[in-house]
Amino acid sequence: MDLLDIQGLSTQFFTRTGVIKAVDNLSLRLQKGRVLGLVGESGCGKTVTALSILNLVPYPGKIVTGKILFEGRDLLALSAAEMRAIRGARISMVFQEPMTALNPVFTVGNQIAEVLTAHRKISSKKALDAAVELLQSVGIPSPEKRVNEYPHQLSGGMRQRVMIAMAIACKPSLILADEPTTALDVTIQAHILQLLATIQKEMGMAMILVTHDLGLIAERAHEVAVMYAGRIVEQAETRELFANPQHPYTRGLMASIPKPGEEGRTRLRTIAGTVPRLDDLPKGCTFSPRCDIKTERCELEPDLVEVKRGHFVRCWEAR
Repeated sequence: MDLLDIQGLSTQFFTRTGVIKAVDNLSLRLQKGRVLGLVGESGCGKTVTALSILNLVPYPGKIVTGKILFEGRDLLALSAAEMRAIRGARISMVFQEPMTALNPVFTVGNQIAEVLTAHRKISSKKALDAAVELLQSVGIPSPEKRVNEYPHQLSGGMRQRVMIAMAIACKPSLILADEPTTALDVTIQAHILQLLATIQKEMGMAMILVTHDLGLIAERAHEVAVMYAGRIVEQAETRELFANPQHPYTRGLMASIPKPGEEGRTRLRTIAGTVPRLDDLPKGCTFSPRCDIKTERCELEPDLVEVKRGHFVRCWEAR
């Protein structure tokens, strides 16, 4: 049985200007201990997908259709109290901006301890002791001191490590990592990513890694789902996707990755145009206005079909 099985998920935002289809009929499966990379440009629906799994879609957003089966239970059918028992305990999230995710008026130790006391029968004293151990486990020096400090007293890298400590406090089955290194410099990014990879393997957790960085996905993910305008346009095992990309959007993303030794010699390739507004999507294939191989058939919306065992593509020309 899959750990996570998302079936036909659609999440929409009802605004004055119209209905924004942030996630449109999305289906995904993830097995225990596996890492799924969710890739795409900003605004394609990656973060909303992660928030939908936790049923934390902000107003005026709403999950309108679909099922999210986690460990055999449909999360969308649970009560608010039942969902709170799962968040942080069975499913955790590492947010993109730790400074906005962490509460500035509480020490980091208290915030980690709160996760433990909310989900386990444990005293505040034991929870704080556990917070020290968790800070140590994520590589924060002098954890006995840092546990009493506030978020603004820590560097960006340390704040992100605190977020990871909170995420793993209850040893969840699934971690959602939403662009976990965006605000960090390159050296710190590498340390955070290695830490996440180590923890994921040691604890046997599954992970959805949300990112726009295909290089990161190549190193860290077992399989990849490429999103565009709220839909998955290609999905396959990582090695297969990089060796044999089928969708023109996936090919465009890969072509835009700088090649070693070519810095300054050639201009980076880009994908023409911009991501369409989600409240005004083009007819048929949503990528067709930017596609250089479009045909008349692209005026009809293609389905996501299996073109090779385990390799799914939403494109008429890939069949």
